Amino acid sequence: MKNLLIICITILFSSCASSYISYQNLENPDTAYRKIFVVSVFKDINLKEFDKETYNSYFHDNINDLGTMDSRRIIENSIKNQIENPRTLVNTSHKNFKVNIDINYEQFMQSVQEFDSDAILVVNETAYYYEINERIRSNGEIRKSESPNAVFHAYLIDVNTLHPVWVGKIYSSGTSWDDSSSMYNSMSRQLNKKLIKEQFLVTPLHVRKS
Repeated sequence: MKNLLIICITILFSSCASSYISYQNLENPDTAYRKIFVVSVFKDINLKEFDKETYNSYFHDNINDLGTMDSRRIIENSIKNQIENPRTLVNTSHKNFKVNIDINYEQFMQSVQEFDSDAILVVNETAYYYEINERIRSNGEIRKSESPNAVFHAYLIDVNTLHPVWVGKIYSSGTSWDDSSSMYNSMSRQLNKKLIKEQFLVTPLHVRKS
C-alpha cells in the first residue's frame, strides 16, 4: 500500500505541465470584459485587426475545419473551464459552427453579437512538438521518454473597435505523463491569471460557505 501511494504521488507531480507568458498590453482597460467569445486556430496568423479581410485570410477555412475538430474542442473547452465564472461568461466557436460548412464573416460576427460578446479571444497554436530524453540505467539499459512542448499566440480583441487590446505568447512544456489536455489546461490557467492580473478580466467571486 505504501509503495502504491508513492507511485501515485510520483505520477501526480510528474504529470504537471507548466506555462510561461510573454505579453504586452496594447490598450489600458477601461473596464473588464464580461462576455468572451473564444476562437482557436492551428494556422500561423498575424492579427492586427479582426476585419473581413483578416477573417477571410486566416479564419474562414480554419475555425471549423475537420482536421482540427478534436483539438479545437479540447482547447476551447479548456479555456472556457478556466475563465468562465458567474462574473465572466464564455462562448466558443466550436459550439456555434458545425464542422466543414462555409461560415462567412457576417455569419461569424452575428454569432459574436448574439452572445452579446464584448471581446473575442483568439488562441493560435503555432507549434506542438516532443523532446526526446534519454536516460542510461545502472545496468546499461537506455530508457527514452518524450515530453511535449507547445507555443501559443493569444489575442484579446475588443468587439467595438475590432483591434487587439492585449497580445501574448505562451510557452508550455510538459513531462512524459502529459498529453494535449494537460498542456492546454496549463496554458489556459496562465492565460486566465494574466488577463485577470492585467484587469482585462474580473476576479471571480468566491462564495464563503457558512
